[in-house]
Amino acid sequence: MDQRVTCGSRGEPRGSRGEPRQRLARLLWTLLFGVGMAFTEACIVVYLRQFFGGQTQSPVDLGHWVVEWFSRYHPWVPVVEQLREASTLVMLIAVAFLGGRSARERWGVFLAAFGVWDIFYYVWLYALIRWPPSLMTMDVLFLIPVPWVAPVLAPVVVALEMALVGAWLLLKSPVNDGK
Repeated sequence: MDQRVTCGSRGEPRGSRGEPRQRLARLLWTLLFGVGMAFTEACIVVYLRQFFGGQTQSPVDLGHWVVEWFSRYHPWVPVVEQLREASTLVMLIAVAFLGGRSARERWGVFLAAFGVWDIFYYVWLYALIRWPPSLMTMDVLFLIPVPWVAPVLAPVVVALEMALVGAWLLLKSPVNDGK
């Protein structure tokens, strides 16, 4: 029977004083990733809105118009947009596998990154173009498998819950969980 001691990065036994600091550091890097990814996504939306004259249209009207127009004249564009959204999920999953050591920690990283990304997406949009004017403003949330529309408040509340649960899962994960 192999009874090796699993050590942290500083040579300390797993579960020692260094482990909580390492988890906190991983959480902070995860949150930073979410904030940075949100800025990139917000920039894409700013460019799309500018390109399609969306500064004067609501995103819901703009979203339906863009999907309808592209479906008619450039049918590949909605598919590309859906693939871009799917790639966002792939990036979040990849970060979860890089940042989590166990299944529980991976879920924590995924939920924390997704939640912070979604919240800061709206923060960056407001900072860049002063949109949304209110948390009750309707938005196109996602295009997979069809357009989802809801007030901005809905994804923000869900994202906040995801971020908090994700942080809790990562920080309170039992030692050697899922190994």
